[in-house]
Amino acid sequence: MTEDYQDLIELSEFYILSQRYEEAIKILKRAEKIKKIEPRLYYNLGIAYEAMNEKGDARDSFRLALKLDPDFKSAQEHLDRLIEE
Repeated sequence: MTEDYQDLIELSEFYILSQRYEEAIKILKRAEKIKKIEPRLYYNLGIAYEAMNEKGDARDSFRLALKLDPDFKSAQEHLDRLIEE
């Protein structure tokens, strides 16, 4: 069974919206094994970590998203907010 990367990303977003952050992280870790160069993957990880108050992991995830896409405004906004805290 091959998992579709896009389906995993969408499922992670469903979990994030449902405030099921640990499940979102598990799904995103599976997606990362398929494709590591996708900024949205790391942005979603950052959102989940931030919601769980794991600020170091959240900052690292947003930085990875920005490394892959320097113009990712939402990732930059979240990172800036975390750095200010």
